[in-house]
Amino acid sequence: MALGRRRPAVDPRKAGSVEAALRRSLRAAVAEDWSSAETWLERIVEADSADLDSYHALARLYRNQGDIGRAIRMHQNLLLRGDLGKQQRTDALLELARDFEAGGFAERAIAGYEEVLDANPREREALARLVQLHGELRDYPRALALVKRWRRFEREAADAIELDLLLAQAQGQANEGDADGARATLKRALRRDKTSPAAWSMLGDLEAERGRDARAIDAWRKAVTADGALGRGLLPKIEAGYAARKKPQGYEKLLRSLIEERPAEPSTRVALARTLASRGETGPAIEELSRAIEVAPSESSLRVELGRMLLDAGQDGEALKSYAALLDAIERDEESDA
Repeated sequence: MALGRRRPAVDPRKAGSVEAALRRSLRAAVAEDWSSAETWLERIVEADSADLDSYHALARLYRNQGDIGRAIRMHQNLLLRGDLGKQQRTDALLELARDFEAGGFAERAIAGYEEVLDANPREREALARLVQLHGELRDYPRALALVKRWRRFEREAADAIELDLLLAQAQGQANEGDADGARATLKRALRRDKTSPAAWSMLGDLEAERGRDARAIDAWRKAVTADGALGRGLLPKIEAGYAARKKPQGYEKLLRSLIEERPAEPSTRVALARTLASRGETGPAIEELSRAIEVAPSESSLRVELGRMLLDAGQDGEALKSYAALLDAIERDEESDA
């Protein structure tokens, strides 16, 4: 190992000095003096190449400092040795796979993690990283197959990852024009989590593209029910769906049922107020927004909408009061954040 540095005062090659060098490397690492930590670890490895803990520590330091090539060479050289035990070899394989991943060599990292799994099928990190990497490469079938194995060890984490993979796969299928494949994948996702707002939202879009307005509305409704914040983007779609079916009264009924479920959700309140105003029922619309502000006084969008409707109704004085209250609320929020 060509080091090119002045030899430290403590020479690890001398009896009893390895422990002192280890302590000094540890102190340097704690102080984030990586150059000194690297120097001490290099001297230890020079003195005793059988000290695999120091060997791995040095290679990790190279990796963390961005010297990926050096870390890879160290672990490849280690794997050429004939004196490694089974676990020691598996550890070296895992470190090498980490090196490849850190260097952006996804395919080589995958091959490395697969080799780790061949040696130890219960290696959780290898499973987790393979799921992640295959997902990033959009090899969803392989990633989903590995999630099944991972679930044996970490069920909750695996369930969440599986749902994310299924949603990503469905989006990819939809983007490629495979609507039937996307629907099948979304239904699989909903079997994993029947309240997934993202799955219902995407399924609604697919049904709308097929002209199945009733199914689209039902899917979007379930999405908004699961996550009220989606209302801002989905409620206009739902309104258009009811209009296409010539059932505008169904939209108002839906809004009122959503308000009962989530009285503090501003987007639903604003949508109902706009629906009433569009029919010329400005007074009830203003009353609806006023009630909404009582429920969610800090929601600025409600006060903005109320001010707009008051101006449209010619109630300039009331509109000014609403905007003044909005400014007060913003001021209070800024003070609390400070």
